[in-house]
Amino acid sequence: MTQRILENLSRQYQALKVLHYLQGEEFSHLKEFRPQSVGPLEFSIHELMRQIMAERQDVRRMMRELNPGAMRLSDLAELFGEDWDKAQSLLDQIDRFEQTCAKQAEKSYSLALALYDQSSGYVDFFREKLTPVKTSYGRQGVFAKTKPAPSMLRGAL
Repeated sequence: MTQRILENLSRQYQALKVLHYLQGEEFSHLKEFRPQSVGPLEFSIHELMRQIMAERQDVRRMMRELNPGAMRLSDLAELFGEDWDKAQSLLDQIDRFEQTCAKQAEKSYSLALALYDQSSGYVDFFREKLTPVKTSYGRQGVFAKTKPAPSMLRGAL
């Protein structure tokens, strides 16, 4: 069972390496203003994270089979014997990659939010500049009054 746990930890480590690579690709697409390329990467990232979560639940299930009272993998260190150093090394590498991936996700989120704010600012600017402020010709070729922007009405009826 401990060998299966080590294999699971190794898969998690490799999956986090792939996640880090995909996040780097996503960030480069955002930096180069190619948001249409981000969508497929997002689906891949979400699927990979789902798989990582399934692996973690599998490790927890195996831990409960070995020792129902074990809350952390370190509680099973004596069962691993000489393989515990390998498990601890994998856990340390997994932790480092998790931290790196979390930082990269935060950078991508901040950049995506900034691009959204920029785009909505451009839309507001063009809407303001393109909306006529005076009377203009309507569909029938006569002067028509422009409708004001939507607003809240207050008052008694």
